Amino acid sequence: MRFTSMTARTLVPTVAWLLVSMPVAAQQGAAPRDSAPRVPVAADPLRGDRDRLGSAGAHARTQQDQFERNHRSGLRFYNGGADARCEVDLGGNLCYWNNNGDVPPPDERNDAKLERFELLQVLKEAQQADPKDDWVSGMRVRYALEAGELDTAAMAAKACDGTAWWCAALEGLAAHSANRHDVAARAFARALDRMPVEQRCEWTDLTWWLDPAMHVTYKAIPCANRDAENTRILRMAQPLWMVPGNDVASELYSRWTISRVHSLGRIPYDMSFGRNILESQVRYGWPTAWSIQNGGVADPRPPQVIGHEPTPSFNFVPSPAALAKPVGATAADWTLRSAKARMRYAPRYAAGFGALPHQFARFRRGDSTLVAGGYRMVRELEMGRAPYIAAMTFDAFNGQAPRQVRKDSANAASALLLSMGNAPLLASLEVLAPVGKRAARVRQTLDPLPSTARLSDYLVLVRGDAGATPSLERSAATAYGSLEIEGGTTIGLYWEIYRQVTVTAPLTVSLKATRIGASFMQKLGSSIGLSKAVTPVSLRFADNGRADGGFGRSLTLNFPQVPDGEYQLTLMVAGGGQTDSTTQRLRVKNGR
Repeated sequence: MRFTSMTARTLVPTVAWLLVSMPVAAQQGAAPRDSAPRVPVAADPLRGDRDRLGSAGAHARTQQDQFERNHRSGLRFYNGGADARCEVDLGGNLCYWNNNGDVPPPDERNDAKLERFELLQVLKEAQQADPKDDWVSGMRVRYALEAGELDTAAMAAKACDGTAWWCAALEGLAAHSANRHDVAARAFARALDRMPVEQRCEWTDLTWWLDPAMHVTYKAIPCANRDAENTRILRMAQPLWMVPGNDVASELYSRWTISRVHSLGRIPYDMSFGRNILESQVRYGWPTAWSIQNGGVADPRPPQVIGHEPTPSFNFVPSPAALAKPVGATAADWTLRSAKARMRYAPRYAAGFGALPHQFARFRRGDSTLVAGGYRMVRELEMGRAPYIAAMTFDAFNGQAPRQVRKDSANAASALLLSMGNAPLLASLEVLAPVGKRAARVRQTLDPLPSTARLSDYLVLVRGDAGATPSLERSAATAYGSLEIEGGTTIGLYWEIYRQVTVTAPLTVSLKATRIGASFMQKLGSSIGLSKAVTPVSLRFADNGRADGGFGRSLTLNFPQVPDGEYQLTLMVAGGGQTDSTTQRLRVKNGR
């Protein structure tokens, strides 16, 4: 975050803003852009009446002001981010760029840490003297979070006995910062229910997070009627559906809460808290570290203050098309590393998000479809050591509760089984590594198998089930996890046939892999048996059915050593004048 005022500029590694020199009053009174929420100009009642303050409350305010002055003068120098360039012009006096790759900020000075703990003690005594002092409660939560004292922040929020919505919002902020997202969700629900209607409309206005193409339609929805729209948008923007509550919603309300706290007292930027700072914090979060940077010996300006937000941060809001029609979205609708993002968020439970190697395979169960969601954690994801948490969630966005299966002690490669019913829905397959603090996911729309389907999809396995009665449940435990394999390896397949098969009425099963994008000469060589690189797999055998009449089938397949690339693997079942087939694309990637 970089501000330019008469005295200072600021920069944040994840995002950067350029605020040109202008009077503070002009900053606060700037016309709203994008029809975004307006900042109230009236005196903030949370500040308290200085003429009626007790001695402890007055002393706390003096100490907070002095702490920030000392903090500002003692910031360490920072050498990163000097080459940042404006990427998005946000209205003439504000610019944004993505600095996720910047050098980490310097460690805070020990004397600043000690002074913060001393201030926290002063704030604790002031809160004990007057629990109804909203300013003191907010500052105690703020500085406890800055110090990493999450338990103290929670206790400070609980001790708040002032304005009801404010105390609930502080409780939500403290819980969200501690990854207690279900608690945070309930606390912010209470805060929104109790706060003034005009303020609730500001806090629940998602314009700043949305693509400008959505602004006219979104703003046409009256505040009182946009709950359903907000619920859908925030659900689609939630990083992991396995996390209880909705942490991206709590992050939004936490940003509003901490921004209100910052507006009540001195901040490190040597400038008043105005609309520009508010927008930057609501869109991209608030700084958790500070430093200063010189412009060079030829730069006459004083050192610039730099506020560093948590990194890496990601753009979790999907495309307007996906928000308008969730069931229909594909993985391409989420661009987490978008350079020109409307919002960014760095979840505290995962410092990195990757694209999850996966496979979805569908199987009939009566009129319903059972889905096997396979996943595989490859080296590039850098997930770290076990334990892992894996979950698959289905949401039809039709008012019904989502369906979810979750495994807390999951393997590095496996498949989860979950019924999707008989209607299309959006699936989210997710893996979280709590130790490594990494996450990987994929989201895409799935269609059910027709109730008349005679053949399922196939699930790729580490090895086939050699028994006489292969089952999906056993095969899921040995799932390869994705459709990306290495040439020269052995894989298994599991599929199901939903038609009568007997020795007297057998079926013919054929399996063929063909390279996608092969040249004419390669195809010609394959047709006369000279090129295994084009058709590495081609086999046929008779299926005489199972003795128990079951529909599960499995085999083990030696996939030859072939060049990197995509191969279409087709399973075909023919007999009785009927032919069915299922095809998926395998990607061969050698030397992983």
